[in-house]
Amino acid sequence: MRQRGKKSAASLTIIQGDFERERPEPPPDLTPAQADLWRRVVRDEPADFFSTEATREMLKDYCRQRGEVDRVSKEIDSFKSEWFKKKGGPERYKELMKMRDYVVRGATTLATKLRITNQSRHSTKTAGVASRNASRGIKPWEI
Repeated sequence: MRQRGKKSAASLTIIQGDFERERPEPPPDLTPAQADLWRRVVRDEPADFFSTEATREMLKDYCRQRGEVDRVSKEIDSFKSEWFKKKGGPERYKELMKMRDYVVRGATTLATKLRITNQSRHSTKTAGVASRNASRGIKPWEI
């Protein structure tokens, strides 16, 4: 039974909750960059968010897919503008852009399925309300 009345200062200083839960560590077959992404995603979610094997496998796939996005993006970033003038240059660039689009779509699909994107967490109605509230201009305390 709960105590009635005001709470004591001592009882307000105690934080209650289940802080013992361990967050899943990245699988050993991920690269260091993919493992770092795994840790960042897991850290941003509740401790039991990735509690099932299925969600951990999907997260592993997501981390690998994002690794591929980074790898293809580096290849595109290193593409020199003078290569456009050479034979096959524009075609190579076009293929790289298609590859990046393909892996970005895969990563986005996995992120949505894992519900780690804002789009997959908010309904259209609540997103619209949040958007309207955010665009009302400068708040008095921001002046």
